[in-house]
Amino acid sequence: MRNRFIAAIAVAVMGASSPLLAKVTQAEAARLNNELTPVGAERAGNAAGTIPAWDGGLATPPANWREGSVETNPFPGDDALYVVTGDNLDLYRDKLSDGHIRMLEQYGPAFFMPVYETRRTAAFPEHVYEKFRQNALTAELLDNGNGVRDTIMTSP
Repeated sequence: MRNRFIAAIAVAVMGASSPLLAKVTQAEAARLNNELTPVGAERAGNAAGTIPAWDGGLATPPANWREGSVETNPFPGDDALYVVTGDNLDLYRDKLSDGHIRMLEQYGPAFFMPVYETRRTAAFPEHVYEKFRQNALTAELLDNGNGVRDTIMTSP
């Protein structure tokens, strides 16, 4: 049921299509401010500690952001925890997609993957979260998931 609810919220929030029902009960929607983030993800981190709990994300620009800049690294002091290469691929194979594995095998030293600390930085303004909560109660899928109606706002 938990996965079904999360998927339903994601559909309502993102306007995506899915064969699951989108509208949820008031009690289920109330979970958005408790064990779920305002967009329906699990608030808690994982048991292994590799994914942290969501704490609200980056609600303001990072200190090193300058108006007019295209991209800003909010964590400029971070060093990679490790680097996955074709030479050490077998150590990380169970954590990689087939595409990553193929790239590492095919391109040798020209392709590598630095891995950094996981952070959950996603954030929207409070008025957007409020609309997402409303979507959880009103949004409905159309035509076997080929459309959505009664949504108030979705993320960009």
